[in-house]
Amino acid sequence: MKRIVVACILLSLFVFGACPVCGAYGITTERQDWLHDTADALRAMGVSEDSEEIKSLQRLWWAEQEDLDIIAKTVMHEADPAYCEWEHSLSVAVVILNRVASPYFKGDTVKEIVAAPGQYLKAYTYGFENTTELCYLVAKAAKDGDHNVPADAFWQDTNRQGCYVWKEFLLDTGWYKSTTYICCGIPGVKS
Repeated sequence: MKRIVVACILLSLFVFGACPVCGAYGITTERQDWLHDTADALRAMGVSEDSEEIKSLQRLWWAEQEDLDIIAKTVMHEADPAYCEWEHSLSVAVVILNRVASPYFKGDTVKEIVAAPGQYLKAYTYGFENTTELCYLVAKAAKDGDHNVPADAFWQDTNRQGCYVWKEFLLDTGWYKSTTYICCGIPGVKS
């Protein structure tokens, strides 16, 4: 039992200590929590830390963390929740996830969607140093499905795209004004 407790403490230090931003905030998705709990249950049953089952759960946990990191950073650069409405920031995060799930966009991962030419490259190429806890909370809500953004919301831009505008958000900081449209559908494709 003592070895299991020590293993859990070491794993939590590894998980939260290795990622400077997520370690600072301790924000994880529901899926990460489930993966962590499953690994703990296996450990309690005597499954070795070196087992393929535990290693597989750890790889999945880190893949989920990478998605969370990239979405949070993209939200920071596209619709910083410090200046934008929560729903605006959340919509940007969900648009990324909707594109991952759609067969109409090139890329099967958050990383591929964000790094696609002409998309979020500016956000993708900057570092994490300014990514705030609020951005991580937005990314978590999107990953956990805590939103009402339609599954066919694929566009977020200052121009109207797709088939129809789902929502428009006005940003007015006093020194900067813009309107962002969250648009749905792909022209010529039935939803």
